[in-house]
Amino acid sequence: MEIKTSGQLYRKLFYIDTAILCCVELVMMVSFFTSARNRFLEQNLNYMGMMSESADSYLEETSDIAEYIHEDLYKSGMELNDALHYLTDGPADYQQYRLDTYYESKISEYKGVETFFLDGFQAYQSLSRIMLYSYERGVVTEYTRDGKSYKRFGGKGFLERLEQGDLVEGDCFFYLKEIRDPVNMQVKGCMLLGFESSKFESIRRYYSRAELAVYNDAGARVFDSNGKYQASEIMEAEEAGTLEHFLGAYVEQTQTGGYHTISYLEKGRASAVPFPVILMILLVGLGTLALGETFVRYHLKRLEKRLDRILDGMTKVMEGDLKVRIPSDRNGDELDVISSYFNEMCINLEEHIKKRYLAEIEQKNAEMAALQSQINPHFLYNTLEAVRMKAICNGDREVGKMLYSLAVTFRAQLKEADVITLAQELHYSKKYMELFEFRYPGQFEAILECPEEYLQIPVIKFVLQPIIENYFIHGIRMKEKDNFIRILVEKQEKAVRIAVEDNGTGMTEEELAAKNRELAEELMEKQASIGIANVNRRLKAVYGKEYGIHMEARPGGGLRVILRFQLREEAVKETDKISEG
Repeated sequence: MEIKTSGQLYRKLFYIDTAILCCVELVMMVSFFTSARNRFLEQNLNYMGMMSESADSYLEETSDIAEYIHEDLYKSGMELNDALHYLTDGPADYQQYRLDTYYESKISEYKGVETFFLDGFQAYQSLSRIMLYSYERGVVTEYTRDGKSYKRFGGKGFLERLEQGDLVEGDCFFYLKEIRDPVNMQVKGCMLLGFESSKFESIRRYYSRAELAVYNDAGARVFDSNGKYQASEIMEAEEAGTLEHFLGAYVEQTQTGGYHTISYLEKGRASAVPFPVILMILLVGLGTLALGETFVRYHLKRLEKRLDRILDGMTKVMEGDLKVRIPSDRNGDELDVISSYFNEMCINLEEHIKKRYLAEIEQKNAEMAALQSQINPHFLYNTLEAVRMKAICNGDREVGKMLYSLAVTFRAQLKEADVITLAQELHYSKKYMELFEFRYPGQFEAILECPEEYLQIPVIKFVLQPIIENYFIHGIRMKEKDNFIRILVEKQEKAVRIAVEDNGTGMTEEELAAKNRELAEELMEKQASIGIANVNRRLKAVYGKEYGIHMEARPGGGLRVILRFQLREEAVKETDKISEG
């Protein structure tokens, strides 16, 4: 017959497991990629928000600086008057005013508008340029951080730019602060405080993915990192509420004073996952797939070997070899169960074959053994009766009584049924104790206490004799004269309780605990107590696991052995009838 192997099953399971593993890995990689996209989107949006906050903070800072300088000018009388005369007087008149003021004030240092602006440059590092414009003269004077000043004619075009709000020139954006005469509140000119717009480029570079655009109310562009859109287009989309759709991006817009800040991040770039991250996800996925494939192959190879062992064993059995055995205690799974059942089947099959061929011989041997077991007790019982009669004839009546008690015990073993009455069991126990009364005269007292209505209760025979024998072998105190053994029969609902107690040597708590554990688990580990273990097993086998023997220490010394067995319904009725009568 062709021997089949488990290779086909191995290939089928391998392909199925590989397909499942690939699907799981694909789902995991997609999940990781989606998670990474969401994480980068959230991170980029946070960066865009922080960039917008940084730009707003810079605009607020520059606006505050411009306001502080304007307020300080009005707090300084000499500098304000100098600025007013500079804006209204001609060059000669302005110089005459300065000399007269210096002479009349008798001060060591004249503080004019140049000194005021120079102090402003030193106090505020972000301040880049300052310009004074005279409305009457049309002259623009620019002051720089190095303390120099430059004049030029502003003309009508410059004034128009100021009126339109175009306060952007070169790489600077300006705040316009009008200068009025405090006496009549007439406007004499204005002060333009300029700040570098390159600061916005530094902010945008720090948050590299998002774009930043800054415009003023007049539509003048202060800064635009993209340069793709006109300021007018962005402002129209902003007014229409379609700026996000127009830019195709996530947008965050704020306004500080006369300046608008727009931070935007194109939706495609916002959730873009960097290539190194994608590569890492792919490598981790492929590595996990390779590791999973290795584990699947290893596991299936082990499974294939185990299946091959089972198939080989079945093949040998089919060829007639019933001695084959398959290891069945390695993994604890269904294949081990199959192997265990296979081994048990081989054992049972081999035993069945042996029984089939040796049935007649075994039957004859059993018959011979049964006859022999009957001959030996009969021979011993008849011999004891003969010796007893001889002793009586010779006048030795005590020996005759001992032989009679012993003969009664043997006769009970030989002729009585397995289930007897409690009266018969107590009678046999009394005869057994009479043998020890002859052996230990005057050293112990035997007490039997059993109500009359319990005498006819059925019980399996020889449950008390091993208990009594255990006392005389292990418990009796040979040097004392006050030994006693007491047997007390009680009824407990549907159970009978027989307590055999003595005042002998007893047992320690540890020995009692160990012995009770052996009795509960039906063990027979100690040869000295094999009789008690035998009675315990017979009680449990006949009446149930909740019955049997329990041992405890007797107060005052000694041991109490308690036997419990079930009281059958017929016996309960009979006992109640006797009790009522």
